[in-house]
Amino acid sequence: MEIYKKQTLSEAFSVYFDRRMIRILLLGAISGFPWVLIGSSLSLWLKEDGLSRSTVGWAGLIFAVYAFNYLWAPIIDRVRIPWLTDKIGHRRGWIVAMQTIILLSLVCWSIINPTANLALVISVGLIIAIASATQDITVDALRIEQIGEHEGKSMQAGAAMAVVGWWTGYKLGGAIALNVAEFFELAGFENYWQITFLLLGLVIIACNIGLMFVHEPQPTDRKKSQAHTDKLIEDKLGTSNFVTKILAWITGTIAGPVISFFKKKRL
Repeated sequence: MEIYKKQTLSEAFSVYFDRRMIRILLLGAISGFPWVLIGSSLSLWLKEDGLSRSTVGWAGLIFAVYAFNYLWAPIIDRVRIPWLTDKIGHRRGWIVAMQTIILLSLVCWSIINPTANLALVISVGLIIAIASATQDITVDALRIEQIGEHEGKSMQAGAAMAVVGWWTGYKLGGAIALNVAEFFELAGFENYWQITFLLLGLVIIACNIGLMFVHEPQPTDRKKSQAHTDKLIEDKLGTSNFVTKILAWITGTIAGPVISFFKKKRL
């Protein structure tokens, strides 16, 4: 009986030694890290710069963006990033593009005085939130694609690793941000938060390097399937011109994933 339990326990944990779990852990960390920037780091920066608690509280409203990212998810699935999509894949191309926007936003924060330019600081924070929420769409899709459709145990383990990765990115990013900011503050730098944001940009770069080791399946029929859906819609409209092509593209972008879902589930 004891041997049976040991074998069962060994089998239960063996799934976590799959190389794909490390990739999913990294994807989770990439998703969790930006929350540090617009959460604790931004709040502390504004508070330590002498802004009121109510102002800091209003700044927290930018998190609402995450609740609505499903609205533009079909567009993200459809639109290709020039050059990046061909070089590193559709999912990774979008993630790198959004990480680049976050990196540039950190550079902007590094040269802004929040007391004199509060609106600009919040606007840049909103850009980070939108880029992060958009990134989450492709991160989730890429994470799901790491596991086969019929690998039940691996799928469950992958979901657990994604959560662990998210909290790792969030907590580790927070530890780096707070310790770096404290170090430069004690060293006598008045703009210690601005310097911290520049150094946090290095974490973004490291995440992008790690992302290149995450395998992305290359579906060969994506463009063909989307073009076929557009053609069917265009035929239903009866004419073929610029307006009908635009309508077919928009309708196909929104309806295409829904139709695909029902076909796979055979509903």
